[in-house]
Amino acid sequence: MIKSIHTTLKLSLTCLILFTWFPSCQDLTEEPLGLSTPESFYNTTAQCEAAFAASMNALFSTWGGYQNPLGLPDGQQYGSSLDYEPNSFNDFWSWHFKAITNINAVIKAVKSNSLAGNPTSVINDIEGQAKFLRAFNYFYLVRYYGKIPYIDEETPDLISNPLTPESRLEIASVYDKIEADLTFAAANLNDYNPSTHGKPNRWIAKALLAKVYLTRATAPLNQKDNYAKARDLADDVIKNGPYDLLPNVEDIFKTANRGNSEILFAFQSSYAAETGSEYMPGNVWAPSEMDGWSGGGVIPTWLDNFPEQPRRASYVLENWTADIYDPSAPIINWSESSDGTPYTGKYNMPNLTFDEQVGGGPSGIEIPILRLADVYLMYAEAANMAGSGPTQLAVDRINVIIERANGGPGGPGTEALATLSMSQADFDKKVIDERNFELCFEGDRYFDVLRKRLLQEVNLPDNAQGYDENDYFLPIPPFDAEKIGQNPGY
Repeated sequence: MIKSIHTTLKLSLTCLILFTWFPSCQDLTEEPLGLSTPESFYNTTAQCEAAFAASMNALFSTWGGYQNPLGLPDGQQYGSSLDYEPNSFNDFWSWHFKAITNINAVIKAVKSNSLAGNPTSVINDIEGQAKFLRAFNYFYLVRYYGKIPYIDEETPDLISNPLTPESRLEIASVYDKIEADLTFAAANLNDYNPSTHGKPNRWIAKALLAKVYLTRATAPLNQKDNYAKARDLADDVIKNGPYDLLPNVEDIFKTANRGNSEILFAFQSSYAAETGSEYMPGNVWAPSEMDGWSGGGVIPTWLDNFPEQPRRASYVLENWTADIYDPSAPIINWSESSDGTPYTGKYNMPNLTFDEQVGGGPSGIEIPILRLADVYLMYAEAANMAGSGPTQLAVDRINVIIERANGGPGGPGTEALATLSMSQADFDKKVIDERNFELCFEGDRYFDVLRKRLLQEVNLPDNAQGYDENDYFLPIPPFDAEKIGQNPGY
């Protein structure tokens, strides 16, 4: 079974930043025709947004980044045990710091008045996009690694001023900087524009900030006063934002329905003839009988807990054709298949067309980062924990998700609704379980596992070898760890 397809990146943080700024070398005896620096280059909005696109390309490209993610031990898909080594998952470090370097260059230029002559609202929107994206990247890094260097547009040259162990900020300080960037973004980004799907706007910034607050309220910081902040921001996005839940779960992940009203922010791509950059083939995620490469296998013991409902049939692939090229072939259950495992349904037929599924062509799979269903569940969790138990609105909002999963009110699904009589602890577990089902295979479960301290539990019985409390942070890549120190346990 293909568990992940990736190239291990071994560049140090310093070298990574240098390579981003200086992509090629020339004969130093030549007379330079001009000098392009970030301050002199980013003098149009198009140039700035090209840098933002490059920062996302570091995270999502053909055969790379979150389009083909490393197998984190979230208990849902095959890919990893907890027997970590110093080189485990080093790619995340490289991806995100490369993206941050592109973003910081724009912020430095804008602060040096590179966009002078543009309306203030335009300049503020560009800076808001940059700060949103920087916060987004640091939010991933601080959850993966804990104490990290915080490199921004004011950080001195890293060759003359190499990083040291003192360069690593405390976790709370990193979150303070993330909050500051997102607060600026929420106040200065443009409003939602349906013609620019994928570009950050103020509502996306508010939703991400709500998730930041919710994470601060849980482990490792456990700053519980942030629950109320998360509740209020999530409520604002739900009531006043431009997004809507789709009535049918079957429609959310169809490639023909990319950019639908439920998707706030997503990893996405477009075909570029000169680079071949595109979405990965649908074959990658599929079982052998569907001409697949067996990359999307689901752990059967995880599926055992998934309620019987239409959502399960849409989100998890349990039954499929014995031969995708033979229309008369019988339908088989995963237990009868060559691979002997279920598969993720979100990234296979019928959400893909036949041509997207087979033949090695681009699939067009849009992997969500923020969905409105996520915001509903954030609200339910935060409202429950901000007080002494569930509120009626918290119950109503989780039940909207459950009822849709069951096929609508009175539908065939068997999942029980939440009730106002539930204890705070029981309701909290209900929300986390619901997040596990609704947001499966979207990269969100691992972070819930971290902040709710479920890492050993979700990896039992087969993938918890070597577990200890240090596994809640990934190892810093060894080359950089020599300079800034390693996380405990590695």
